[in-house]
Amino acid sequence: MNKLFKEESFLGKIEKLFWKLYSKEPLRFIFWGGINTLITLVNTMVLNFLLQSIEWQTKILGRAIDIPFIICFIIGIPIAYTTHTLFTFHVKWSWARLARYPLSSIPNFILQSGFIYLFGELLQLDIYLTYVISALLPLPIMFVINKFLVNPIKLKKKKEVVESE
Repeated sequence: MNKLFKEESFLGKIEKLFWKLYSKEPLRFIFWGGINTLITLVNTMVLNFLLQSIEWQTKILGRAIDIPFIICFIIGIPIAYTTHTLFTFHVKWSWARLARYPLSSIPNFILQSGFIYLFGELLQLDIYLTYVISALLPLPIMFVINKFLVNPIKLKKKKEVVESE
């Protein structure tokens, strides 16, 4: 751990607290998930802004489909996998787990789409506030799902007991 500030200074104490909290896996997930969410939110908002001038909304079964959200969500999958693999769970990056990782996106996509519908369509909140709220609410569920999909499955080996005579 690199120290930027003297340990006894106020900023040194803040830095020490940060590294202590950062050593906890759930807090690293929140930190890196926040970075991933921020990247996806900014991309979604920019794309939404750029597409406002054209008729981009599609309706399926009477419900508006948020095309910018879908595009940015898909683009964010490999970014999220990479950050969670390398920085959150500290495991080796692999193509096989990257291929499996979108499974974690299915519940996240369903939850976020549902919240976008609830807050944007039904409650008529501002679309940008809706994006933020919808990205934050699924985080606890996503921690458990991501931990399962990113970490390699470790099989327990049976210990052979050798009796010595």
